[in-house]
Amino acid sequence: MARKKQSRVKIWTLTLLSVIGDIFKSPVLISWVLAIGGLITLTAMSVPKLRATRISAADIRVSFNTPPVWLDDSLLIELQDVARAHLAQTTVGRDGLINTANAMLNTGWFTEVKQVQWITDQHASVEATFLVPYAKVKDSGGEVYIDFQGRRLPTRNGIIVNTDYYFITLENPMHNRPQYAGSHWNGNDVHAGLKVLHTIYKEEWATQIVSIDLGGWKESQSLLFNTDTPSRFIWGSAPDEERKLEALCDEKITRLSWLHANFGRIDKGISAEFDLTNTSEVTRN
Repeated sequence: MARKKQSRVKIWTLTLLSVIGDIFKSPVLISWVLAIGGLITLTAMSVPKLRATRISAADIRVSFNTPPVWLDDSLLIELQDVARAHLAQTTVGRDGLINTANAMLNTGWFTEVKQVQWITDQHASVEATFLVPYAKVKDSGGEVYIDFQGRRLPTRNGIIVNTDYYFITLENPMHNRPQYAGSHWNGNDVHAGLKVLHTIYKEEWATQIVSIDLGGWKESQSLLFNTDTPSRFIWGSAPDEERKLEALCDEKITRLSWLHANFGRIDKGISAEFDLTNTSEVTRN
């Protein structure tokens, strides 16, 4: 029986060697074997090696895809630290990425976190859409940024926007800020102020305006703004909502641009109150 078993093993071995020999005699089969082997090698090289143990947050690099140019460096580092802390809590894998994406969204600085992915076992990238500051609002709690839709941005102890950017402040809103970042500010006074900003921000003289006063909106639905001279302008109704016999938005902009072109300032460099609502001219009170 032992001899028969040995004989069968010998036969199978010889058969296998014969098959292998036939494979390597065929150029086509050799090409396929090499191609498959190459694909396996490239795949192994392109996929980050998953670590089996956790790694210190300090050893993880986090980068944002095209971070906004207005973002202060200290805030960017703070957000990277949030991502690092969550990525360090788990080994490389899907769960850690999901937890990190949720943590980033919960900071309140983003409208969407599209993707968090590992580039290597020590480098992760974040693709997200930031809330973009458009103006400031000053309420009883101080100043806070809002975006162009009136959604509140978070606050922090430190700079949010680098100093190259200028923002006009909306003062005396009817309602205080919403409790959560990303929520819309209540009250059509803030949205009326934003409509004025949409109109004037592109003008060369916009930086002469310090604030838009919303205090008269509740009673008269009228807006005012203040310059840095200081001077005060009665703007009136929100754009495209003008009353009868009130100058239209385009007329107001044309007059302010004429004052800037002829006097170098929209307020002529004097402290006074100007009325833009008159249909014939800018009147000085």
